[in-house]
This record gives sequence, structure tokens and C-alpha cells, in this order.
Amino acid sequence: MILTITPNTALDKVLFVDDFAFGQTVRATGAAEGMGGKGAVVSWVLGQIGTPSLATGLAAGETGRRMEARLQAEGVRTDFIWVGGETRTNYVLARTRDGVQGTVTVDGLQVTPDDSRRLTEHVLSLLPQASLVFCGGSLPGGREVAPAMPLDWYVPIIRAAQERGILTMLDTSDRFLAPNVAALPDIIKPNASEAATLLGHPVSGPQQAAAAVRELQARGIRVPVITLGEQGAVAGTDEGVFFVPPLQVRVLNTAGAGDGFSAGLIQARLQGKDWREALRWAAAVATAALITPGTGVCRLEDAQALYPHTRVEQI
Repeated sequence: MILTITPNTALDKVLFVDDFAFGQTVRATGAAEGMGGKGAVVSWVLGQIGTPSLATGLAAGETGRRMEARLQAEGVRTDFIWVGGETRTNYVLARTRDGVQGTVTVDGLQVTPDDSRRLTEHVLSLLPQASLVFCGGSLPGGREVAPAMPLDWYVPIIRAAQERGILTMLDTSDRFLAPNVAALPDIIKPNASEAATLLGHPVSGPQQAAAAVRELQARGIRVPVITLGEQGAVAGTDEGVFFVPPLQVRVLNTAGAGDGFSAGLIQARLQGKDWREALRWAAAVATAALITPGTGVCRLEDAQALYPHTRVEQI
């Protein structure tokens, strides 16, 4: 079983605009909804491409109920801990002419230290069922001086999973990244900026990313994957270091594409594919998410059509 953990659940509302400026009335040319919160998006994409998973984390309010219903509609099993407040709504502004976008998000969950403990205990109770654990996204209340959830909340989860021989994957950012990478999860997926923060030096372009993944492997990360946006991605594996060039498509929404990459990678590896083929499929799923307006919306037939065009080059 694939277990995804999303402490800070969300739904995304995507607004397509020609441009945006404060002080002006902006008329959206279109709108779409999708999943938010990295772990939940991974589960949602997995469901759309035919692989079941169990999604857990913290949820609240009517938005939380709608988020859970969306997951269940794609065949995802859900087992959330319900807390006070309201699951977040993220507002994504996507500029139609070039696909550039920005996201406005606010904290919605009202989490107590007891909620944090309850979720930890709940996740630990689910580990015996899991073959892979995906830890994804921010932690609620992360801007507070003394948040209810410690910045390294994922660490005991990752270590407990590893003690059971369960594959672990971490995808988080900002102030949550370094404290949780310290647990040495099997797979991490930072972008170039996040990798630079971890390593203390710039990471720009495939060659620097290749050196960076080797450095992360030397620090104990088995499979670091560094995403480079329009330049693709670089992955360090026990089969070699690979560059995944991007496919040229008309991008509608970049939000959720990275989670699509994670979902495709997880699915392919658990099906026994080698790293080269798993990265090809991950690229196809991520690209399929790019060409749909809703965050994390991925049509299996699109991924299948894109897959023959994906390439992976060993560095």
C-alpha cells in the first residue's frame, strides 16, 4: 500500500487571467479547481492513473469534506484526523499568455499539540500496511513562533518507516526542508533553489544539478531528484545519474506537475520498472498534468500518449 501524509491539506482554485495589477478590476478568462497539499495531490494523481493509495493527514471543515470527497471519487482510501478551523483554499493566478503563475495561500487549520501527537500516532499505526510512505508539503502554523507541529515533524515518521524496511519519499520546502531531510529519506525531490539551500551553493542547470545529486547521495540520500522547471529534472540513483529533458507542450497550469512526477515515479517503481523507465513515466505523468487547467488533474490517456516521446539521458 502507498501511504501519503498531508498535514496541511488544501484545495486549489485556479484563475486564468490575461494580466493582474492591484487597483484594477481583473476579469478571469476561466477558472478550474484541483487538489492542494502535496501528499493529497500525489494520491489524487495515483488514483487517476490507476493505482490505489491511502491518504491521511489533517483536515477540517466543509473544504476538508470536499477535499476528501474528491480523493474518494478517484478511488483513494482516506483516513484523516479532523481538527479545528478549515482546510485551506489556495488561489492560483495563471497568466494565459505564457503560463507564469503565482499562488496566494493562508493558514486555515487550527492545530493543537494534541492534534500533532494524534496524527503521529495515527500514522505510526498505519505503517504495518505500507510499502511506501510519501511525506508531503508544509506543516500548518509554520509561520508561528511556536507552531503546534515541530518543524521536523516528519523525522520520526520517516525513521519508523525505515526501521520497518518501508521506502520513504519526502517532498517539502522552505523552513521545513532541511530539518526533515536530516532523517535521510530514501527519495527527496527539491527544486534547484531548495537544493542550493540544502547544499549551501548555487544549483543551476543540468550539469550543476548532476553534481548536486551526487553530493546529496554522499550525504546519505539514496535517490535525490532535483527539478529544474523548464529545464527538466536530474535524478541520482543506484543505476546512475539521469537527466530528464522536458517535453515541449502548451502549459496551462504548472501547479501539481511536480506531484504528478512523484506519482508517476512511485507507480512505476512499485511496478518493478528500472529507474530509467520510471523517470520516463514520471515525466509523462507530470507533463499530462501541465496540459490540464486544474491542479493535479491528469488524464491517463494523455500520459500514455506522451510516454513514447519522453527521453532519459545518463550523465
